[in-house]
Amino acid sequence: MSFDEIAGQRRVKSILRAALRRGRVPHALLFVGPPGVGKRRTAVVLAQALNCLERRDDACGACPSCRAIENGNHPKEKGIHPDVIEIVLEKNKSGEPKSELSIDQFRDLKQLAYLRPFIGRRRVFFWKVDLMSSDAVHSILKVLEEPPATTTLILTSENPDLVLPTIKSRCQTLVFGPVAGEEIARALRGRGLDEERARLLALVLRGNLDKALELDADEVDRLRAETWSFFSGLAADGGSAAFLRRFAFRRRKEVKDDLAEALDLIGAFARDLVLLQEGGPARLLLNPDYQAQLGDLAARAVPGTGLKLLAAVAGARAGLDRKVQPGLLVSAFAARMIG
Repeated sequence: MSFDEIAGQRRVKSILRAALRRGRVPHALLFVGPPGVGKRRTAVVLAQALNCLERRDDACGACPSCRAIENGNHPKEKGIHPDVIEIVLEKNKSGEPKSELSIDQFRDLKQLAYLRPFIGRRRVFFWKVDLMSSDAVHSILKVLEEPPATTTLILTSENPDLVLPTIKSRCQTLVFGPVAGEEIARALRGRGLDEERARLLALVLRGNLDKALELDADEVDRLRAETWSFFSGLAADGGSAAFLRRFAFRRRKEVKDDLAEALDLIGAFARDLVLLQEGGPARLLLNPDYQAQLGDLAARAVPGTGLKLLAAVAGARAGLDRKVQPGLLVSAFAARMIG
């Protein structure tokens, strides 16, 4: 893998390649941006480039070092590279991932970080700072402040406002934006979808390339149809019973990802409802295949309903980012629509 294989993020890639050419890659980097836009892939490519045997400003993807790092950090493959380590959630006794990265994991990092690389030129550690416990955050500050000469730390975050200033001040921050719809559509066409279908799903995915690469198009259609049922009930008369049944009474770990996805889809429908209620052109719809249903709903719904839904989605999304219990968020969301 190389920087050229990462969709979008032209500015980020340019900065990193220039730093590699000069031999001045910061000892600690903070990659911030929405989910699915290539932060993890960029961390892996940067680790490869820092250890590549053939190139200075990118990963060749073919030398033994690049291949070992790629194989050791592929999310669906087993493997290891002793100098490039991703810190991930450990599992509890029942085999489920824990909710936070523990202080013990970062005690291990601190010991390893001050050792010379085993086989490469640099040791690279990367992880999601959003998952760190408060004790883990404080334990890593000294390493960020007094970095080992041969170690690079890459932190990623979907919620930069929640990253402590003491972390931010010790890292160079690079901001990742949503991937352009054309690039997502191109990736979907590469997976065999026709042009119209790829364009439509690219609109729905709203810049999340990771989701596009994992996409089951039929499953997306099913989720959109289910979400439309929730959305139309909420928008038409504040009806929330189906929404509450679907999300309010399930286990927290089961519901979080599903709720986030549903909120994103409700937000897209709400944005379209606002567009039509305000007399905007249908060509700007995020869900053009629902144009007839949206038009009917726009005619029946109380003016301002779309904006009310958008505000409710934003509030619930912010609560998820702050790890508020999903059941409470669902209940608050439903109450906001009824009130």
